[in-house]
Amino acid sequence: MFALALPLAFTFLVPSTSTNDASHKDSARADHLEVTPQGAFVRTGRGLAVPSTGAAKSTAAGALWSYGDNGLAWIATAVSIGDRGGQVFTEFDQNSERAELFSVYDTSPPTPVWTDTTPFGTEFRQVASADAQPIHVAIDQVVLGGQMTTRQAILRKYTSSSGTPDWTYTFAPVINAQSNVAISRDGQRIVAAIFDDTNWEVEIAVFAPGSNVPLSYTAVPTGTNGYLRGFDLSSDGSTLYFTGGTTAYLFDVASAQVVHTSPLNALFDSHAISGDGKVFANGSFNAMYVWEKQGATWVNTFTRSVAGQCYCAEIDISDDGSTIASGWTFYSNYLTVRVEALDVATKATTMSNVASGLGSKQNVIADVSISADGKHFAVGVWGDAGGIVPELRIFDRAQNAPIATIDTPGSVFDVEISADGKRAIAGSKAVHANDFGNGGRLDLLDAGGSDLALRGAPRIGATVQFDLHFTPGKNAFLMQSLGEDPTPATFPGIGTLHIDRATLTFLPAGTVPAGGVATKSLSIANNPALVGTSLYFQGFSVPPRQFSSDWIKMTILP
Repeated sequence: MFALALPLAFTFLVPSTSTNDASHKDSARADHLEVTPQGAFVRTGRGLAVPSTGAAKSTAAGALWSYGDNGLAWIATAVSIGDRGGQVFTEFDQNSERAELFSVYDTSPPTPVWTDTTPFGTEFRQVASADAQPIHVAIDQVVLGGQMTTRQAILRKYTSSSGTPDWTYTFAPVINAQSNVAISRDGQRIVAAIFDDTNWEVEIAVFAPGSNVPLSYTAVPTGTNGYLRGFDLSSDGSTLYFTGGTTAYLFDVASAQVVHTSPLNALFDSHAISGDGKVFANGSFNAMYVWEKQGATWVNTFTRSVAGQCYCAEIDISDDGSTIASGWTFYSNYLTVRVEALDVATKATTMSNVASGLGSKQNVIADVSISADGKHFAVGVWGDAGGIVPELRIFDRAQNAPIATIDTPGSVFDVEISADGKRAIAGSKAVHANDFGNGGRLDLLDAGGSDLALRGAPRIGATVQFDLHFTPGKNAFLMQSLGEDPTPATFPGIGTLHIDRATLTFLPAGTVPAGGVATKSLSIANNPALVGTSLYFQGFSVPPRQFSSDWIKMTILP
């Protein structure tokens, strides 16, 4: 017997009445939930079961929403996605600079959850989001005395609950160089860095999310013209990869020490490190160099070579170190780009896609971002004059053709895919990068294939809808919990339960109709005290018993 503990229902979520709920009354006589002091049990009765009328479906790939500058003339150059893929965070560039937060579940065009105009007039924006928490960070540079060559970097830490930063930190050096920020997947380590072009050193500050007092502050001398360019934090927060001039550095966050250096053959933006810090890679003309940790050292175990007049422009490595996604720009005419996935264990190329544009506008790789398991990755490009190459694409590591695309009006500058590989966010300019003009757009692209979907931004006072994709004729339930299971349990023949069993509640969603999608609407009380609360959902159907493959974290927004 399959038993799950059942707590009291949560009074701030009120199931809305629907025809599916009504139809459940009769169909549930075959298989139903029985609540006892010992827990909740799925019982098989002698009622008439509803016959199945087809196979279960899943969500389709495609655009979810787009958000334009609405006349503010900003350009979207820095984007991130976090809180289990539920929130998009961005800072806009060039005009009307600001930081904004969005819900991925919103309708199109989405309404910002909040806006912070504090970054107005800043330059060189970078953002990052934690995957496990609704924590977001941004670093930008304030121009001093009206002189672009004298700037000061400011780090801001936010949560989804407010557009007012929880704290800020200002780097003391006045610089005319780069800065950057990253955050670990669990949100417990924030690492920011600047390049001090007076002392020729990269200065690294490490923070916990609760305070603007650095846990460590380390200056790493990189020599004259040793500018900061490559910058990537391992997802576990243990290791920072960065470049200073023609040298790559690995920085151990806990000890605040450089633990490895290696030379670079060229200065490009193709740099990445795996989630545990055991694999890193960098690119050059016609080559990508893969390094793996062997004992206490890192060794160049493989070099991927690509023929022609090209360079490896962008790289990302999956958290588990299994897959490297790379993008290659061909500079013979700046019209052709190549995308590849590399299996690290076998060194085999698992997919390859070549796209060639038309006209005189430069089509180059702008960014590459890969999911935690390496299955999906997103690629952003500048695009061509002929509209042949979509600027935003999602790929599967085992398939040459993209599984989802968006042809944006202008050039994409920044891309990030959610850790689960379900969605990718892109920031772009309103026109091609080669063309004069302002304005921009955010585009959210869904990879498709999900069997549980949330529709509507989960704000206080709002009603949201869950779509449960199951076999028609089955009885569907939305399972709700107060947490995710850090060690998900797999039940043979039923599936994997990803949410906490101890706080589980079953919400009936009725009989799955012929279209294969049952819906469940939930109303969120208009209570400010709920802002920041997170709930977790997964689908369940009978007979036979089956969990949805997907689960959703829903953080309540203001």
